[in-house]
Formats: sequence, C-alpha cells, structure tokens
Amino acid sequence: MSKGGRAALARSRSIDHQIDEDREKKQKEVQLLLLGGAGSGKSTFIKQLQLHYGNGFPESEREIFTEQILKNVTEGLVLILEQMEILGIKFEKEETEQHGIELSGKHPRVSMKMILSKMAEDEEAALKAQQNRKNADLSPTMAKLKLSTPYLRPNTEMILQIWSDAGVQCSYASRHKFSPEKLTHSEEYFLESIDRITKKNFVPTVQDILYIRQPTLGVMENTFEIDNLIYRVIDVAGQKSLRKKWIHFFEAVTAVMFFVPLSGYDEVLEEDTTMNCLQDSLQAFHEVSHNHYLEKTDMILFLNKKDLFVQKVKKLSIKTCFPKYKGENTPEACLKYIKDQFIQHKPGHKQVYIHVSCAVDVKMMKDILSSVIDIVVEINLRRAGNL
Repeated sequence: MSKGGRAALARSRSIDHQIDEDREKKQKEVQLLLLGGAGSGKSTFIKQLQLHYGNGFPESEREIFTEQILKNVTEGLVLILEQMEILGIKFEKEETEQHGIELSGKHPRVSMKMILSKMAEDEEAALKAQQNRKNADLSPTMAKLKLSTPYLRPNTEMILQIWSDAGVQCSYASRHKFSPEKLTHSEEYFLESIDRITKKNFVPTVQDILYIRQPTLGVMENTFEIDNLIYRVIDVAGQKSLRKKWIHFFEAVTAVMFFVPLSGYDEVLEEDTTMNCLQDSLQAFHEVSHNHYLEKTDMILFLNKKDLFVQKVKKLSIKTCFPKYKGENTPEACLKYIKDQFIQHKPGHKQVYIHVSCAVDVKMMKDILSSVIDIVVEINLRRAGNL
C-alpha cells in the first residue's frame, strides 16, 4: 500500500474511532431540560431526584434548610398582616400590632414584579457594559443578581406572638379573599407547623424540604448518576418575562420535562395578574412543543399538584379557566379534559409522555421517577442509534 493509501486509512480509522467515542459518550450522558411556569414544581422534582437517586437529605445536613423555611414563614405572615388592613381586620392586642409593624419592616415581602423589574434593569446595564457579550452567556448572570437584602433571622418568639393573635388568625381564615397576592401552599404548610418550626432544636424533615418555596430566577444545573448514566438536569426560570432564555438550552437536549400546576386553573401569574396560570401553561407548552429546535425532541409532561387540584375542583368548576367545558365537575372528568387540551396543543408527530403527579408526595414520585428513568433510557438509546 502506498504512503498516501496508508495515510488515508489512518485518517479513516481515526474518524471511525471518534464516531465510536461520540456514540459512547452520547449513550452515557443525558440532558434533561425542565421547563414550566413559576411554582409548577420543577425545583421540587429535582429534590425528589436528590432524595431517590442522590445522597438524599441526611439529618446532619438538613439544618441548612431552616433559613429558607423561616423565610417562607415570615413572607407568609407579612402577607397576612398586609391583608388585615385591606380586609379591615383589627389586631386583638396593641402589642401584637407593634410586633407586626416591626416584622414587616425587617422582613418586607418583595413582589415578583419588583424582582423581575430589578433583573431587567441589571441585565440592561450588563448589556450596555459589554455589548459583544453572547446571548447564551447571559443566563449565568441571572443567578448572580442581587435581588434582595441579606437574610436576617427572624425573632421566633415574636412570630409566635403575632401568629397567636385572634385578628391574625381571622385574617388567615379569610385567606381565600386575599388579593392580588395569595398565600402559597408552602406558606400555609409552614404556618400551620409554626410551633414545631420555631422550637430551638428544630431539624427540618424531608417533607419540610420538599415544601420549601424558593423561585428559580436563573439557571440551576444538577448532575445525577443513575445506572451508569450521567443525568444533567437543567432547571430554567419559569417567569413569563424570562422565558426568552429557554431557547439557549434547547441544543443537545435528550428530553424536555414540562411542568404544569393543575391547581392553577383559578389562579393568576404572580408577575402578570391578568393571565390565568393554567392558560399560560397551555400557551407555553404549545410554543415549546412546536419550536423547530425541538422538532425531534420527545417531551415528558407533568400535570402536577394533583392533590390540590382534587381538593379545589370539588368546590370550584374548571369553567373558570375553560368556559366551554360541559362535563361533570369530578376530578376524573376535569383531569381528562385538561389532558386532552394539552394533547391537542402538541404537534401530531411529537411523542409526549404524560404523568399526573404530586411533587411533594415521596411514594408517588418514587414510582413516577422509576417510570421516567425508563422512558429517558429508551429515548437516549434511540438518539444514540441515530448518530
């Protein structure tokens, strides 16, 4: 064989070797992109992955979550105090009223609109300072923005005194009247556990950790190794004005996991009180599923917060969100209708796997995660075979 022939053969073998390496790498690593509106359960899903496929949440490491839990408590309590004035509810004791003023002053509740406005200002300043910055490089900046004052641990005795006031309890009992902001389910959960949480020796339980609400305002990436596969799980901020960033993460995605808060059918977005939560999810799902960059990407749809949905639908019809609905007002019938709405909004050729979930339910999520892992492995094998 001539020198030219040997060189060509060597190049061919090198290319074959590179192809084999790429295929092997593709088969061993998957990238999952978590999308959906704010409060849809993406971060809780990652905690469930950590619980079942990571190192869990050993008791020795749970204390670090106390700060976030107390922040949820104070934010909820401050909203209750703000709504007392709106609803014309008086404090039982003058002393409690003074404590309330002090708490609100030290721990002001920052609205999502204000946070997003600050983010927009900081991003605009960053763009002016570096005009040549690539769009894809903007996402890490989002997580570094200083959006609030440093954490100040609240006085737990003061919190207990405020919570025990009859006027505060009356306001809490009237929380369905709160407007425009509502208490989150997490805030309700922690407020109703306030005696346990404010004890000196308090150590958060796994359930407490799952209930923590801390909105993702940037990009969070977690890595898990499951059955010899590396899973890169990317959680991107879901607020409406931040969704233009989603497209930067569409490349090389194995599957998109889209989260929908079922119980949001009678709720509005925090950042846009004119938009129904569930209708917003439907619109966002349509846009993502039809995006040409994801044309060949399978989707896993999580219709989440089933527990809250089942409770709510017994009292309030989904006609609030879907005026044309004419079915029975049962959880089963309403859920089927909502499923059909999402199916109708996907492209005909696209495979969408649907799971009805409750992200804070450990047992349910263990079974769902097992099924999801099987689906992702199947998708990855198909993709690797097409390399």
